[in-house]
Amino acid sequence: MTLSRRRVLGIGVVLSAAAASWGASRALRVADRQRMALVLPDGPTGVLQAPVVDALVAAAEGVVGYPIEPSHYTEYYRWRAEHLRGYEALYNGFRGAVDRDARRLAGRTFAECAPALRRRILARAARVRDPRGVWDTLRADLFDRPWALYDRYVLGETLALFARTDAWALIGYDGWPGIPRGLDRYLHAPG
Repeated sequence: MTLSRRRVLGIGVVLSAAAASWGASRALRVADRQRMALVLPDGPTGVLQAPVVDALVAAAEGVVGYPIEPSHYTEYYRWRAEHLRGYEALYNGFRGAVDRDARRLAGRTFAECAPALRRRILARAARVRDPRGVWDTLRADLFDRPWALYDRYVLGETLALFARTDAWALIGYDGWPGIPRGLDRYLHAPG
């Protein structure tokens, strides 16, 4: 079968139109997914139960990867749930999602899992944030939509809290900004 110039040009126009429409739909879908994923739904405030706080602190330990002081993370999560709308439901949903994955993989709650398994479960958020291919994008769009919220409002804010607090101690300071430190050393001569 021989193709005429007109036929080749017609096929080229059809393929170009198909590629342009596929690219436009993909760009709109990605923009729509990012727009929808970054909005925290409104919800009531409330007091967090101990298992929810345990899961959040375990997630902080898992995502940070360095030793942390759990008390101020606990205080941070409790304050946000009690004073900011939507955070109690977000934190309860996060605990449900990580516990569901932990029970499926290890038969225990997320807080009881080993650090390596916690990081493996939390890697799901990175796959939603940066899908590697078409299948990851489809999976993120269809099944992992809440993980985009968890990545932004739980894990991202946890890393920001770490950078403002425990990271300072990790690089050698006695504490972080806003915490009184060094007064004893100042008042008493060395030796």
